[in-house]
Amino acid sequence: MALKGIIKRLALCLLLSGMCFPVSAQKSKDSEELGKALDYFASAKYHEALLIFQRLDKEYNLNPRFKAYLGLCYYHEWDYKTAARHLEAAIPYLDAFAPHERSVYYFTTAESLFNMRQYRQAIPYYEKTLAVCYDREKGDVYYRMGLCYMFLQVWRPAYDLYMSAEKAYQQYGAREEVQARLAQTRRMAVACRANYEAEQPLDPLSKESDNTTENDNVTTQLKSISTILKSLTSTMLLQSLQPIAVKDIIKEEERKIIRK
Repeated sequence: MALKGIIKRLALCLLLSGMCFPVSAQKSKDSEELGKALDYFASAKYHEALLIFQRLDKEYNLNPRFKAYLGLCYYHEWDYKTAARHLEAAIPYLDAFAPHERSVYYFTTAESLFNMRQYRQAIPYYEKTLAVCYDREKGDVYYRMGLCYMFLQVWRPAYDLYMSAEKAYQQYGAREEVQARLAQTRRMAVACRANYEAEQPLDPLSKESDNTTENDNVTTQLKSISTILKSLTSTMLLQSLQPIAVKDIIKEEERKIIRK
């Protein structure tokens, strides 16, 4: 019990760097409140954590890491605009933290922008996620990037990303929900490839040898669009897989302190 208390105090000292409390009894009270917020956060009780973080953020100069925590809480409250605002402001100051932790912030920022249909703005954050997330997590990132390009009707990159997602899912996708996502990814890839090929200029020789080519291309494109719409309907019913549970951030900090 004593060791746990020491670890928690050390974690708070580490996390409070850059945060200014007045020297008073209020300091102790607010430190306890911060500890409570971290406990809520680590237990995935984001609404409760958010209420405390919001109050502390109004009274003190919370450091960028807490700004990122706020962003994660807002994301889980479905307030994507506020989540993206907090995360985008904090991310430039978080380079010193572990790659896997940063992957949470990048991915959540991308997802917030995606849910606001800001697909072009989301893509760079998905790309940042790919650079630091675990290999087993890349399938979901490729998949979401594929969706971005597909919504933008940029078919070739969408197809390539779906193929990358398929490869990643095949390597790491033993779970039932991943198998469902894999089947969906294949349908998306087929549809995007059909649309990409339909947009390409036809070979003049093929026009002369087959008078039905143009009609066939139109039919193919219509079928592929239908496939996309059906796939998108099921996409919204599947739970989005986040690369890492955000509650693990706090646990990882405690493990680092123990190792020291």
